[in-house]
This record gives sequence, C-alpha cells and structure tokens, in this order.
Amino acid sequence: MKLLRDIPYNLRNLFRLRFYNRLMLYNTLIFLLVAYLLAFLASRYASELDTVKQLQQSRDALSAVFSFYNRKHDNFSNLVYTLYDSAETHNALSMMLESTSDDKYENDPFTKQKIVKVMQDIAVQDRDISLILIYKTLTDIQYVYNSNNKFIDRVGEDFPFFNQLKQKTAGRYIFGTQNIESGSLSQKVYGISGTLGTKEINRNAGQLLVTYNTQALEAILQEYNGKTQGRFVIVTNNGEIILDSNSQYGRVTFPLLKLLQSGVHSASINDKPYYIQTIANENRNYIAANLVPKAEIDQKNASIRFLIYGVFTAMAFVCAILYSIAGTFVSRRVNAVILGMKRVSSNNLSYRIPIYVGNDEFTEIVARFNSMCDELQATINREYINEIRKKNAELNALQAGINPHFLYNTLEAIRIKAIDDGNNDVAEMIMLLAHLYRSIVRDHTFITIRKEINMCGMYLSILSLRYASNLEYEINIEPQMMEYGIPKNLLQPIIENYFVHGIRDNNESNRFIIRGFLQDGDICFIFEDNGLGMNKSRLEHIQNLLKAVDSKTESSYGLSNVHERIYLVYGNPYGLWLESEENCETRVIVRIKAMTCEELDRNLSTIKNHGDL
Repeated sequence: MKLLRDIPYNLRNLFRLRFYNRLMLYNTLIFLLVAYLLAFLASRYASELDTVKQLQQSRDALSAVFSFYNRKHDNFSNLVYTLYDSAETHNALSMMLESTSDDKYENDPFTKQKIVKVMQDIAVQDRDISLILIYKTLTDIQYVYNSNNKFIDRVGEDFPFFNQLKQKTAGRYIFGTQNIESGSLSQKVYGISGTLGTKEINRNAGQLLVTYNTQALEAILQEYNGKTQGRFVIVTNNGEIILDSNSQYGRVTFPLLKLLQSGVHSASINDKPYYIQTIANENRNYIAANLVPKAEIDQKNASIRFLIYGVFTAMAFVCAILYSIAGTFVSRRVNAVILGMKRVSSNNLSYRIPIYVGNDEFTEIVARFNSMCDELQATINREYINEIRKKNAELNALQAGINPHFLYNTLEAIRIKAIDDGNNDVAEMIMLLAHLYRSIVRDHTFITIRKEINMCGMYLSILSLRYASNLEYEINIEPQMMEYGIPKNLLQPIIENYFVHGIRDNNESNRFIIRGFLQDGDICFIFEDNGLGMNKSRLEHIQNLLKAVDSKTESSYGLSNVHERIYLVYGNPYGLWLESEENCETRVIVRIKAMTCEELDRNLSTIKNHGDL
C-alpha cells in the first residue's frame, strides 16, 4: 500500500527533476491537440464537400425528370395538331364532337375508324402514351383509346380523370397520377389535356387528355440509383402528385406543397431536418422537388469522419511512439552528462565522460566538458573568450545575412501592436502590405495573371481601408486567362495612378472597375473610374508620350513606364491606351499577347541574346 501511495510522488519528482521529459510530454500534447484540431477541420470540410456532392447528384436526377416531364408538355401541342393535319381527320372529329346523338357516331364504322386511325398516329409519336381520352362537351360523354388494343370505347363517369376533365374549360391542364386497371394489368398514369375545337364549335367542343405511363420517369430515377438521396416528387400547383419516388399517389393534396412553393432550401418536416431542392415551371403550374433528410447525408458522412479521425489517430500514435523513443535516447545521453558533472564536482577530475560515435550536440558537449577538465582553469578562460568571439561572429553573420524576413517580422510586430491598441484597420493594412511585399520580393520577372490580380486586390484592399465607404471597386477577370503570364507588377501603377490623380477625396461615390478578357488570342485589361478625369490638353500630352515609346522626356513609375515595359516585352501592336473626360471618367486599356510564363521567359532570353535589352 505504501508503494502505491508513493507512485504519484515519484512521478511528480521525476518530471520535476527531468525537464526534457516534461518538454517531450508538452510537445506530444501540443501535437495531439493540433492533430485533432486539423482532423476536426478536415472532417468538417470533407463532410460539407460530400454533402454538396450528394445534393448535386440528387439535383442532377431532379433536373433529368423535370426536363423529361417538361418535354411532354412541349410535345403535347404537336399531338393535338395531328387531329387537324388533314381535312378528312378534322371532319371526322367535327362529326364526333358536334353530333347531338352519340349513337350516330358509334354506328358509323367509317368515321369511327378514322378517329381510331388518328389516335394511333398520336400514340406512335410517344411510346410512353398509355391512354387517350376524348371528352365530348355536347353530350357529356367520354371515349377512351387504349394504345395496347388499339380500340376506342365509351366509358362511364367512374373512369379515372372523367369527373376532373368534364369540369375543365378552354385551356391546357395537367392531371396527377392515378391508377388505371386495364384487364389484368394495372398501371399508373398522369395526364395532360387541351381544348378541342370543330368547324362549328370554335372553343371547348371537347377535351383531349393524353395519359403517360410513369415508368419512364421512374426509369430515369433508376439510372441514378445509388447516387441520389431522399424523395423525388413532381406536383401540380393545386397539389396533385405527378411523380413520387415513394409511390404515395392518390387523390389527396400533397401535404408539403406550400413548403415547396416557398422556395426554402431547408426545413423541419415531422420534427426532422431536411434539405429541399426545387425546380418550378410557373407558366405550366407544376414544381419538381427533392426532399433529403439530413440524417441520410450525415450517415454517409460518418464514414468519412471516421476515416479522417482514424488516420489522424494513427499518425498521432506513431508520432507519440517516435517521441517516446527519441526521449529515451536523449534522456540516456543527458543522464551520462549529469553523472560526469557530478563526479567532476566531487573533485574526481580524472573522470572523463565516454564519447559516443556521432556528431551531434551531445558529442560536442561531452568533448567540450572533457577538454575543460584537461585544461582546467586556463581552458575555462580560453573557452570564455572563445565563446564571446563566437557570439560576436554569430551576431555579425546574422546582421550581414539580414533578409526580407526582418521586414516581415517588423510589420507583424507593428500589426500586433495596432490590434492591441484597437486599430484593426491599421492592422489589416499592415498585414496586406506584408503579403504584398512578400509577393513582390519572392516572384520572378514573369508571374501568372492570377498572382498579379491577387497583388492588385491586396493593394486595393489597403487603399479601400484608407477611403472606407468613399470607395467601391470591382475586379472581373475571365477565369480562362488566369494562368497566362504577365510581367510582374505591370498593373499596379495604373491603380496607383487613379489614387494619386483621379480619386475624389470628398466624394462618397468613387467607383473603380478592373475587367479582363481574352480577345482574338490577346489579353485585354480595362481600368475604368468615375474620378476627376483630365482636360483635352493634358490627355493629348500623355497620349503623345505613350506614342513616343523610346522618349525619355518623362521618366516615372506610371503609365508611360507601363507602356514602355509592354513594348519591350511584347513589341507592336501591344501597349497602353488612355481615354478620359474631365470631371467624368477615365478609361485605361492594356493589351498584351496571351503567353505563358515559360513562353515569356524564353522570349526574354532570346531578346537578351540578341542584345535588345
């Protein structure tokens, strides 16, 4: 029992006496903390990315069924026109719909055959057509053509769609899916109807309802099987269900219709969160939707999170073992040094610490310690002087080798001070300046347009903090030109020119726009502002300077400098053009050849070899 009570004391004593052991423990804990923080961020990002991917796959399936159903509507007019293709067909239809006696039509096999023939012509235009219904307004009678037996029959009021169809007036209508029994077969069909006219009855002589089997819509969803999530529906604006991946058809109104029409992207349904994706056709009064429970998405994301945490846990475990092994090795070397110091301090000056093979810090320490024992006091004095000289040499080396990191660290210190004083704008400007300076110093002569635009963005961000709400700027660059090359810092002087000469300091509506686009194999940049502009004489003077490329009358890091750099790199007909109207606007146009950084470097080498630069 006493031994167990002494364990906490012994552990505390161990870590109190062995600083390196504590340091290794702290490093391990910090590493684990950082590792699991990165695992958390990585898993969260991966989950969000996978959620977007899963929803996009479902969105693709939703678009497919929506487009398919939309094509049925587009083709419906062609089906109706079939009834009026010929005078013979039109006469037969008119006779059928205008006759006050249905027996007269039904006992006329010649007319009836013509109607059957035109129904066949309609049915063959779309293999998804199941039944074609003709409602006769004059006698309140409905006929049905079955594409399977290719025959037309009169049906009673209990036939699906009959009561709905007889209530419709002139126009086009859509009908939700209903189940129709045909012999031993049962099929789910939806319908689209339109008004029929005859020679004597121009409007609403009857209704033509074409029904389509839902199998084609369901087959489209089946093609995405395993890639989609949730429930897919197509419903009319009055709540009739055209398609339901859960097969919950019926005459009841779709209960979530108002939720779909609201356009929300997420909602709680039956106390469960859902993602909602919708595509609506307002002109034709229907909407397609995909309802995905968040639990389904999270369930698939769980495996990703488990994998990420598992990988990071394994990495942390391996690193902890390596830390432990390294700590044991270092501890053994430290203990050897401590033992030697204890023996020497006990006046055993003949003791020497064994030197292991190697060239590391401990070998150097041991060698120095043994040398100290050999030379005793004289060696101590000599080592003291050598140490001072060594420190001075290191200081001189550091001072001689100072590099841009000095400026970065200085700016960072200023930024932190600004944050401590509450000057967040100043802190942000300093941070942007440091990033901008680093970009300018590190890169080569030619950089990608993406990097150049990033530097311009940082420069504008710095100045936008200066002008606050008095400045609005916009950068609109075509993505396909971002990887082409450009001379470094070519565009920044144009922006600087605006802030030096063009901006209105007391105006709250300053606007600066940068646009970039590809045109006929060249890259064009347009800089526009609504600033002070310039008068005609000043404009003509600057335009003359730009035309005289080799003129040295005015040397400045401005527009003429930019124009000359373009001329030297690209030659004619590339360069910079200026348009301006006093107190109104200024437009600077830059045109260069679309070349990669590698092509520009080779071109520059060629020019240097010929002595042109």
